[in-house]
Amino acid sequence: MSNTAHIVETALLLLVAYLLGCILGYGIRRILYAARGTRQVVAVPEAAAVAPATSSEPRPTRSHAARLAATVDEPLPQPPAPKPKRVEPAPVAPRPASEPAIAKRPTKAKAVDAKPPALPVARDGTADNLKQIKGIGPKIEASLYAMGVFHIDQIAGWTKANAEWVEGQLAFKGRIRREHWVEQAIELAKARADA
Repeated sequence: MSNTAHIVETALLLLVAYLLGCILGYGIRRILYAARGTRQVVAVPEAAAVAPATSSEPRPTRSHAARLAATVDEPLPQPPAPKPKRVEPAPVAPRPASEPAIAKRPTKAKAVDAKPPALPVARDGTADNLKQIKGIGPKIEASLYAMGVFHIDQIAGWTKANAEWVEGQLAFKGRIRREHWVEQAIELAKARADA
């Protein structure tokens, strides 16, 4: 076969594929719209649709806009929603007198206790380089200085509540625990004490 024959054959195959796609798409569209069943045509009153035969006036024709206005799309009726079942609460057994009362939620006073001890200024007028702890950069170091944390031994003395309070202030949850700031600070403080 020659090049021209290949080109003609390819063009015919593309044309057949295009036509089959159009026919298939049209069929699917018709099936989908027929399955919805939402399109309804409103009947036009006969008096308005048919002009009297004896009238000398020309019979008005319905414009395309008028035909579209007569078409109404209404959604299919929905089944009623099932009523929610009423769930009875489980009976609560009385608490024995020997059992302690349930602990109340922590108050703001408890949150103040979680704040780590802060210094108004650095000891000896010189703050430690907190960036030695992996995870603390220049911005976090400045924020810690603003909170009154100037020394590595302060971080080494933090409790879990202290670390959570600082995380809340710095707006990153779980980072101090993930990056082991307290453990790193303890090791750095030990190394500094040994030196």
